[in-house]
Formats: sequence, structure tokens, C-alpha cells
Amino acid sequence: MKTPIPKTAHFIFKKFNFFWVLGTLFLLIIMLLVNWKQSDKRSYNDLQRTSVTLSNNVDGLIEDLFQDVYSLPIYGSEIPDCKTTLFPYLQYITANSSKISGLIISNKNHQVVCSTFPKAASLIAKTVTPRTLSGPYKAALFDQPVYLVQQKMGSYNIGIVVFSSILEKTLQPTVRITDSVSLYDQVKKKNIMSIVLRKNSTGWSFATTSGLQPPISKKRTYVTEPLQSFDDIQVVVYEDPNMRLTYLWVSQIILCIIFLIGSYLVYYLTKKTLTRRYSLHNALKSALKNNEFYPVYQPLFDVDKKKFTGVEVLLRWADNTGETIMPDSFIAETEGSGLIIPITLQMIEESFQELKSVFKEHPDFHMGINLCAAHFLDPYFFNEFYRLADKYNITSHQVLFEITERDLIDKNNTLFNDRMQELRARGHSLAIDDYGTGHASISYLQQFPFDHLKIDKLFVQAIGTKAITESLNDAIIHMAKNLKLHIIAEGVETKEQVNYLAANGVRFLQGWYFSKALTIDKLIELLREKNNGSSL
Repeated sequence: MKTPIPKTAHFIFKKFNFFWVLGTLFLLIIMLLVNWKQSDKRSYNDLQRTSVTLSNNVDGLIEDLFQDVYSLPIYGSEIPDCKTTLFPYLQYITANSSKISGLIISNKNHQVVCSTFPKAASLIAKTVTPRTLSGPYKAALFDQPVYLVQQKMGSYNIGIVVFSSILEKTLQPTVRITDSVSLYDQVKKKNIMSIVLRKNSTGWSFATTSGLQPPISKKRTYVTEPLQSFDDIQVVVYEDPNMRLTYLWVSQIILCIIFLIGSYLVYYLTKKTLTRRYSLHNALKSALKNNEFYPVYQPLFDVDKKKFTGVEVLLRWADNTGETIMPDSFIAETEGSGLIIPITLQMIEESFQELKSVFKEHPDFHMGINLCAAHFLDPYFFNEFYRLADKYNITSHQVLFEITERDLIDKNNTLFNDRMQELRARGHSLAIDDYGTGHASISYLQQFPFDHLKIDKLFVQAIGTKAITESLNDAIIHMAKNLKLHIIAEGVETKEQVNYLAANGVRFLQGWYFSKALTIDKLIELLREKNNGSSL
């Protein structure tokens, strides 16, 4: 009769830790591989952004250098005398610019016409495109190399001498993802200038060009970005492999920590939920096997006859420590797992045995048994119930089935209606339990053959409180009377509630005002006292 949890679910539960560790490792490996690829992509994108930034910096520097030079009076005219006509302009520009170290004007034959820089002839490029960058050159009196930026202006070529430190500062990246940056001449296939990050330091320094890898090398990751200022020169940014690996491992470690913390939290919550579910399920199965469930009886008082005419059978669980566990803490699990069927049958048989003498002494006495949707869906429950009723000579009018509203019975499923009609045909009474707290509507009451309606204690206990739920009692009672349903009020605890319900035609009352749920011995004692004329 038991409906066990599938073996697969039990196997997974028992091997939960193993499967969780296996799944965690699998997901972690996948995440690390994805992060590794994403890290490579991010590194490359960072290099690209850096190369674009540095290219814009160099282009901006070149435009700044030529800003004042464009005003020189050398267009369309000969320069008769450098010292008197042009040299003062050159000196003024050089003196007022922190980036220009000297100016050189040469003619189309590459001869120096006017200059502020000593030995300027050695710097003049023999081939000048619209704009040319050449160098590095060693210059007397200076402790660092210089570069010459030349551009055609009319019939002359104007050259701007720039210290290597100016270009070096312009090429320095602000983000630590690279260890060297170069200006590469695509025509000459060589680096014009390179700066490298000094080891064990955050500083950058000028480097000779002879020992550096050209950008065609595949031994290192690099990104190129052409300069807009020059036709054949591009910025080359080389990735720092050590820094890339450092960032990669740091991101991998952080990802591992975050993932493992998240995994542990999910594991803890999942384990707690599963343990609670499966441990409760196993405990319920063990309690069923060891007969730890037992019935108690909530007496039902008939206002018209002024005596107790029935009881509601309630389930209790006495665990192996002797503690009594109320059904609220486990009834949902029994219904969800199917254990409600064997537990109910066990309670019914024990109740039949205990109430046999009561039924014999009080032929009009009845017992109420709670049912839920699971009982109707089980193919064996009612056949087993009929067998037990025959075994203990229980007549149909002595059993009232109280169908809980907790789980709505599908009105469109003919199985439920057919089974209820069968019970009514056999002489059993049917009650809708806890009305008003669940899903049942008037159409629900009309659909099924109920003959009793139980008002939930939530509404009964609102009597006299002037709460909104108090006003609903009149509506429920009026509706039940119109549907010709007998009314049972549960949770009656005060004289005021008794008077109100009796005055409104509610015949059957149960609650602590009359009695708490009792064992069979206490119930028999109560019936002998109260039904023999003792006042309530």
C-alpha cells in the first residue's frame, strides 16, 4: 500500500555529496576554460585599446608641433637672409615650446637654409615624403637622442627636432598590460623608436632598436595601429606575457573562490532541503512500521440533542523519544509521498477497534475521517476501507468522510465525483472541511454530493471581534442553509461563540469549549459523564 519515493531519487540522495563534488568540479573546469578564453580575448582587446590611445597621443603631439610652424613666412618666396628675416621666428618658436628642441629649414636639394640646431645638415633626410619621421640621432651637447619630423611646406622642407624623451612620454601606456611599445617603419621594416618597461620597476626607458623583435615576430602577442600623421609608420604594442599570466591566474583564483563560496551556499541549502525531505520521509516510514501513529478523538456536540453524537479522528505521532508530534509538521510530506494512504488505513483500523464499544453503546454515534485528493486517486484505498468496515461491523452511517479543502479536487475529473456518489450510495455522509480557507466555491459545493459543511475555526474565533472574518459567518451559514447542508463549526472555545452559532441554526459544534482531542479512554469517560446529564 505504500508509495515509495523512486529508487533513482534515493540513490541520488545517498550519493548526494559525490554527485555534488563531481558536478562542482565539472562546472568549475568549464568556467575556468571559458574564463581563460575570455581572459585572452580581454587581454587582446586591452592591447587594441592601448594601441589606439597611443596612436592618438602621437598624432596629437605631431599636430601640436606644427601648430606654430604653419605661420612661418616661407610660402612662395625665397629666403634671402636667414639671420635677419627667418631666424628670429625660429628662435621665438623654439624658446616658447617645451616640446620643440630645434627647427631646421632646408630647400628641395636638402640643403640647410636656416636652422636653430647645430650641425643640422647631418639630420636632414634625403627622401622626404609629405611628412617624415627619422632618427634616432646623436646630437652634440645633448645627453639623449633626437628625432626629426620633416614636412614639405611650399618650396622648402621644415624639420622639427624633438628629444626622444618627448616621444617616450607620449608612448607610455597608462595601463600595465604591456612591456614594450615601438614606432615601426613599414617601408624600412625596422623600429624607429622603442621604449621598454624596466625589470623590477614601473618606469619606462628608451631602448635601442637593434635588439627588439619586429612586429612580424610570432613569438609574442602584439597589436598594431597606424599613425594618421605618417603614411608608413604604426604604433606596435607588445603584450607583457608575465603580466598577462598574472592577471589570468588572479582572475582564475578569484573566480574559483566566488564559485566555491556560491557552490557551498547552494549545497548547504539544497542539502538541508533534501535532508529534511528524505529524512522526514524515512522517519515517517519507520514510524508507520513501528506503529508510532495513533488516533485521538475530537468530540462533536449536537446542540439539538444536547449531547455528543460523534468525533473527528485526528492523527498523532509519538516518536521514539516519546514526544508527540502534531500533524501540521508532517501531513504535507505524507500526502506528497503517498504515505498518507497506509497511515490513514492504519488509523482507521485502530479507530474501528477502539470505537467498537462506543458504537455498540451509542448506535447513532459516528466518526469523522479526513480525506484528501490522494485518497481518491489511490486505486486500493476505498476497497481496503470497505474490507475493514466489514471486518469490524461498522455501518455506513457511522462514518463521515471530511474532505479537506487544502488540495482542490478537480471538478472536471469524473473519478472524484463518481467515488463520492458511490460513498453516498453506500450511506456515508460527506463533509467539506475547513470551508473558506482554501479553493472551494459555491459551484464546487454544487458539483459534489456534500451534505455537511464545516466552518473553519478562523471564522468561528472571529465571532465577537468585529473583524472582517466575523461578518463572513453569516454569509457562509446562509449559503449552507440554501444548499441544504448540515453545518459543523469547529474551533468553538467560548460561550459567546456557542450562543451565536446556536442562535443561527448551527447544530453541530466542536472545539475546546466542549473538549480537547482525547484518547479513547478519556473519550469513553467523557461520554458517560456528559451524555448522562452532566452540564457543559
